[in-house]
Amino acid sequence: MTLLVVATYPVVAGPVVLGPAIAGGGALEVAGTRVPEAQGTAAMLGAACAAAAHLGCPAPWALLAGDIGRGDGTRAVFAALPDALERVRPTVVAFHYLQPVMALMREGVAAVERIVPDAILVADAGGMYAAKAAGLAPRFELMTPDAGEVGFLADPDATHPAYVSRYLFGTGGFDPAELGRLAHERRGSSRVLLVKGVVDHVLLEGEVAASVHEPVVPALEAIGGTGDTLTGLASAFLAAGFPAVDAAVCAARANREAGLVMHATPAMRARELVAAIPEVLRDNLCSWAGACVTRG
Repeated sequence: MTLLVVATYPVVAGPVVLGPAIAGGGALEVAGTRVPEAQGTAAMLGAACAAAAHLGCPAPWALLAGDIGRGDGTRAVFAALPDALERVRPTVVAFHYLQPVMALMREGVAAVERIVPDAILVADAGGMYAAKAAGLAPRFELMTPDAGEVGFLADPDATHPAYVSRYLFGTGGFDPAELGRLAHERRGSSRVLLVKGVVDHVLLEGEVAASVHEPVVPALEAIGGTGDTLTGLASAFLAAGFPAVDAAVCAARANREAGLVMHATPAMRARELVAAIPEVLRDNLCSWAGACVTRG
């Protein structure tokens, strides 16, 4: 089973690249192109690589292009997506850091349904915004909003999280789990939601299936990219065959445990969390999910 991550990286006119993600020594490369070491795409792919390596699965593939917010890389990635789907034949497709262009997302999901109709779809960041705004959220198996973004998914009229700022600071009876329920009811949600926050809530078709409270590592909230590592872990677990709820719960647990292992402080970077993931999975994943790996 293969994961394909569709995203952009923050480089002006960075080339379109397609290939397995290769992580090591704090660096990440795809088809010979180094992905800038920053929060976002590199953090997500780094975590997915760590999970795949632990489980003995193929490395995640990535279809990437440079984009610094102008949309050129996003357009290039979607133009290249049909050929990438034909070549990789992924079982999981994760749309991540992209400009939230509804028309492009409609074309992208249509390509998936035409070429790999059984593929499991995941979305976070701009990919999630575009999927929800385009009315495609119910086609997705998993989305990973933070506590502010789930308010956007619950608002049937909003086309971007900036338009639902009343939810961002916990005002007006703010309840992430209730907003997740409303998002499902209003068809703004994937089948499974992993709502990231002080407590991570996993909702299945609008109902809370699990909540992850511990360990409590407050410093993770201040480290950019830790939400991306969580999405990378969940996507890799899905590609390994985990049911979506189990993938989300194990990802939430692993992300928190990695923060504990790295002795997280606000001055740290997401790459340090990625470096802690192999130890966390080695020591815990067997007991969490029965995913026990025997190495000769």
